[in-house]
Amino acid sequence: MRRKFVGVVAISVLALARLLAQDAKVVADNLEYSREFYSGVHFSAIAESAPSFAYQRYPDNGPERIQCDQGTFARQHGKAWLKSADWGETGRPVDKETACKLDGWVKLVETTFDFTPNEVKLVKKSREGVRVEWLFEARTANQKGAPVRLRFGRPLYDKSPNALLHGFEGSLPDTGGIARERVKISFGHLIAASGFELSEAAWEDLETPKELESKPTDLTKIDMGPKPDDAEGFLNRAGARGFNGDMNGAIADLSRAIDLDPKSKPAVYRRGAFKLQKGDYDGAIADLSRAIELSPNTADYYSDRGLAKLRKRDNDGALADYNGAINLDPKNAGAFNSRGVIKKSKGDLDGAIADFTKAIELNDKLGIAYKNRGEAKQAKGDAADAKEDLKRAGELDPELMSKESVADSSSNRVASASPAPSSPGRGAPNLKQAERYYESGLKKQDEGDLDGAITDYTRAIKVNPQYTEAYNNRGTIKRSKGDVDGAIADYDHAIEVDPEHTKSWNNRGAAKEKKGDLDGAIADFTRAIELDSQYAHAYYNRGNVREAKGDHDGAITDYDRAIELDPKYASSYNNRGNAKKAKGDFDGAIADFTRAIELAPQDARFYYSRAGGKFSRGDFDGAIADLDRVIELNGKEPVPYTVRGDLYAKKNQYSAAIKDVQKAIKLDPKNGNNYLSLARYQLFNRKPREAIAASLEALKLSPDKAVIIKTKLAHGYLFDNQFNKAKAIYLENKNAKLRGSEQTFSQVVLDDFKQFQDAGITHPDMEKIKALLTSQTEAR
Repeated sequence: MRRKFVGVVAISVLALARLLAQDAKVVADNLEYSREFYSGVHFSAIAESAPSFAYQRYPDNGPERIQCDQGTFARQHGKAWLKSADWGETGRPVDKETACKLDGWVKLVETTFDFTPNEVKLVKKSREGVRVEWLFEARTANQKGAPVRLRFGRPLYDKSPNALLHGFEGSLPDTGGIARERVKISFGHLIAASGFELSEAAWEDLETPKELESKPTDLTKIDMGPKPDDAEGFLNRAGARGFNGDMNGAIADLSRAIDLDPKSKPAVYRRGAFKLQKGDYDGAIADLSRAIELSPNTADYYSDRGLAKLRKRDNDGALADYNGAINLDPKNAGAFNSRGVIKKSKGDLDGAIADFTKAIELNDKLGIAYKNRGEAKQAKGDAADAKEDLKRAGELDPELMSKESVADSSSNRVASASPAPSSPGRGAPNLKQAERYYESGLKKQDEGDLDGAITDYTRAIKVNPQYTEAYNNRGTIKRSKGDVDGAIADYDHAIEVDPEHTKSWNNRGAAKEKKGDLDGAIADFTRAIELDSQYAHAYYNRGNVREAKGDHDGAITDYDRAIELDPKYASSYNNRGNAKKAKGDFDGAIADFTRAIELAPQDARFYYSRAGGKFSRGDFDGAIADLDRVIELNGKEPVPYTVRGDLYAKKNQYSAAIKDVQKAIKLDPKNGNNYLSLARYQLFNRKPREAIAASLEALKLSPDKAVIIKTKLAHGYLFDNQFNKAKAIYLENKNAKLRGSEQTFSQVVLDDFKQFQDAGITHPDMEKIKALLTSQTEAR
């Protein structure tokens, strides 16, 4: 009987050993996945233990940066560390000791992903926000002492088996097997979206479907698994990697899927699509051609290959592919629009207009098709119809018209279709070649490939140095990318070639405004108006600059004229409303904001402006109603929650205020001001411990505002009956001044006490603190 029992124990031990080995493999696989993933994205690591620092690195041999108490340091790939605030573009070289320290910190971050677990224990699995997290304790072989804690996470919408490492806490083995001090590092990445970068958390909040966000999570059905071992697994993981910004990793996973299943149509197609996104046009064409071999009747495959060929300037090949896409799917509006662009570039304006018209019939919300048709009509000399199309494009997508492809300027005529001739004495340029480069630049600009567009405009200028529109458009892209000086130089060239080129005067004014040269901007906008008195946007721009200079009356006059010329441009009403509000004409301002809303009822900005007008008039309820609409239209923006919370607080509705500021914190967890507001609201909500917690977080995030934050921290300790802690903070900061203000810590505290008492919030020790703070001011 005893032997049988021993046998059962032995079997159980073996089974447990196998389970532990499986867990160790899962953790090891996900560490490997995390290392690969983070190498292909804008990676971020924060060391929370001493030494504390923040490290960021861009992929593809991009720059890296470290921020610490000693300052900000960066280096470009293959170059030395600099003390630099611009990612190593400029800066001061560091000494050898500092460079070694920075290298050591980078190595410390990288070493965490080399951790090799031998023994693993799942400590906790939980839902945190819109993410599932797994917390493991792990040891390497023969590791002594406390285990390492590894925190992995995966968003709810991600169906792949793998999760990313988000936290490491523990000792890492150093050379010779000696354990370092315990470190605590958190990891994440940033994702490019709409021209700016979102944190991983903000991206997940944005992308998680509402029904999934509110639905209870059955954690028993969600597991973290090993790396895929079949084509479908790699295909699914590639989708998650690409969606979260890791295109290199997505391509690698799709390659693995194709190795396992060479006839996987989705794997071949998606690898081609990712290569197209990365600018590997030859690779994209090869993959998309293979996808067409595998599935010759799929229109999207032809459309994407057509785009890749177009990017390579193989217009004839692209045209053939778009023809193929249209034959397979006669309702493909995008294919008609793209084919129209090619016909336009080849000089077939009638054929182009017919294709753009067909695209609009299929999708009357396709702004780019209206813009393209308008420009084609403009090139044919049909200014009236062109103006209507361009106006409609701007209504559907205002960003399209930021490229200033407008038809209402008499001086612009058909410049894009007929570049100016070369200077006398020089050989005539190849105008058709320059035009091809220009059209390619326009196409890339419309598609968001700004670097590619700059390259093509530069080629057009090289062929024809008198190409006004190429200088103008290149300048506009440079301005959008932040190269204001480069933009101004291009506008200067455009104006030198054609001193009556209205758009270039207007655009140079916009660039000068961005640079802070407001007087120069006004002069340029004024010149644009002199050249074309019907140029509504120039009046609008000049009004904006006059408003920035505090000339409210001059701004209103310009907005009046802009509205007279273009009565359906909502932003003119909105900005005129802001000028009226600044003058104290709140009723007039609200009327203008209301008109802007009538013209663009889905634009949250205008409701936000009207909320400000109603607040200025004292109509808190009306302001809150408008902010409700702002949040309904754009619920992922933190500021409206912050402002609405402040309004609720002014109405003494602190529970509502707390709910709003907590939502703002969820959307922007690194904003110390929101924690400061939360601390204040919790004090009035009679929850001092919550106020203490919020104040401490605010101090971590906004140490430059320590004086004002410490008033709330001290109040929290006071109301929580921790008198000695409160007293120490009150005395330590008694004579401190708020940043950028003559107001002192003591004055703020006394004002707060009065507001507490008015709200019926008192404490027996408040009078003691008053006495301490109103005694003779200590010498500083």
